[in-house]
Amino acid sequence: MLMDAVGSWLDDGYCYYLKHRTPGQVDAEGKPASTVLGAVNIRGDWDAFSFKICGADRDMDFGPYYDFWDGDFDWGVSNEERLWAVWTFSKRAVLYSDHEMTNQIGWLDITGSGTWYEYEEERVIHDTDDDGNDQVRYERERRTDCKTQGFRYKFNVFNTPMHIAYSKSGGGFWTNPTLSFKASNAWDTSVPLFTVQGDGERNCSIETFPNADPISTLLAAYAISCKLDPKDFGSAAHTHCERHMRLGMWPGTSNFIGMTEQDFEQSFTKYPAPVPQVFAAAVASYQPQAAAGMAMAQPAMMQQPMMAQPGMAMAQPMMAQPGMAVAQPMAVAAQPHPFLVAVPQGMGPGQQVLVQSPNTGAQVAVVIPQGMGSGMQFQVLG
Repeated sequence: MLMDAVGSWLDDGYCYYLKHRTPGQVDAEGKPASTVLGAVNIRGDWDAFSFKICGADRDMDFGPYYDFWDGDFDWGVSNEERLWAVWTFSKRAVLYSDHEMTNQIGWLDITGSGTWYEYEEERVIHDTDDDGNDQVRYERERRTDCKTQGFRYKFNVFNTPMHIAYSKSGGGFWTNPTLSFKASNAWDTSVPLFTVQGDGERNCSIETFPNADPISTLLAAYAISCKLDPKDFGSAAHTHCERHMRLGMWPGTSNFIGMTEQDFEQSFTKYPAPVPQVFAAAVASYQPQAAAGMAMAQPAMMQQPMMAQPGMAMAQPMMAQPGMAVAQPMAVAAQPHPFLVAVPQGMGPGQQVLVQSPNTGAQVAVVIPQGMGSGMQFQVLG
């Protein structure tokens, strides 16, 4: 058994083929050959990324700067810029049973949300050399910080909805943490179909249980634990933050790039692969619960207005985000408006909290989004 990667370094991912070679297996020309058991496309064709600028700052200063080479102080001007933002990123994969990728057997959607911070300082320093001539040098410092706050997994194989749970344990300065994933039927999460434990690098072990399909299990386990693990997911999100956000954007500016969750599921949810007979009755009667979605975490900070710059886009209204929805209140008579809800002490993601809308006075039941902890705030409409 082997996993073969095919693609270009210009793409956001690769296609992976699961192959098996029996001893002595050759093709028509007598060359060693393998049989393709399945494939998974993770090239990024159906990915999506969205962001919203939450705050920005700019500062200019004039003063002395120590020169380590000459051992004296030089005068200069510094310009500092900062930016804070929240983002969501959806990484999608489609599973097939053939090399040509015509017979679909499943799909996978991993959506995460997080925060982005960017800082840049540019210094223009005037230095006088030994001959009394004025010399100008430029110094630049830049820092970025991309943090993933939460994940949501959606997995469907052979037209059967699945549930994936993730946990992390151990790890130290010299060792990688152990990443654990458990896949189960969406209607009974207590009975696993397969479990995966890996280090997020090159190693993972897979344990299958009765009624699990071996081909789709290996493909999904490899994609989840080796190619879409939290570390690689965060790295891809960092790349998109660098690509789509820049200093100088106004607070409130937002954008959406890629395929929406609705379009992805409409394109790949219905496929001819039959439901396993053992699950047919359960799948037919299964009614998925309404997902709470993923809300953008709002960093607690003071937002300072910036001067408009030529060519700078003004703040745009939020667009539909893949796998991320601002929590919707129950029906109210008045026009809904956004307001902030603080997570009560002792409560966490997935729990329901009853709040009173300051706009209508009505009681609104909202579900705490993933990545939210006690004291953090998220935005709802009501």
